[in-house]
Amino acid sequence: MAEKKCIDFGTSLDINDPEISIDRKKFRDIMNNLLSNAVKFTPEYGKVNVEAVRNNGKLKISVSDTGIGISKDDLQEIFKPFKQADSFLNRKYEGTGLGLAITKHYVEMHGGIIAVESSQGAGSTFRIMIPADIE
Repeated sequence: MAEKKCIDFGTSLDINDPEISIDRKKFRDIMNNLLSNAVKFTPEYGKVNVEAVRNNGKLKISVSDTGIGISKDDLQEIFKPFKQADSFLNRKYEGTGLGLAITKHYVEMHGGIIAVESSQGAGSTFRIMIPADIE
């Protein structure tokens, strides 16, 4: 999808020991959702960046984009089931509005947290932090 829209996709990975105790399928779903949303809501020739670091027993990942962004009023709504930023987005961008609700649930299932920083027209950054210590 990123290639088709000529999106500049970058990564910055600082993970010394990649082994973590996590459900592989759920983690794949978390990342697929965050990355597909970043690409979906970023216009042609935009940028998407993924950063990951393992620090102090936690895996910290951020997915940033130069997309349409999210208004301050909509930030609290996007993690609720069947919600997108507004009804206009439901029509313009395909999707059920379940992806971020599921992502939040999966992150929290692993004892983690998810947060978002965004402003309309200036892109978004989603950050997840999951305990990564193997017991």
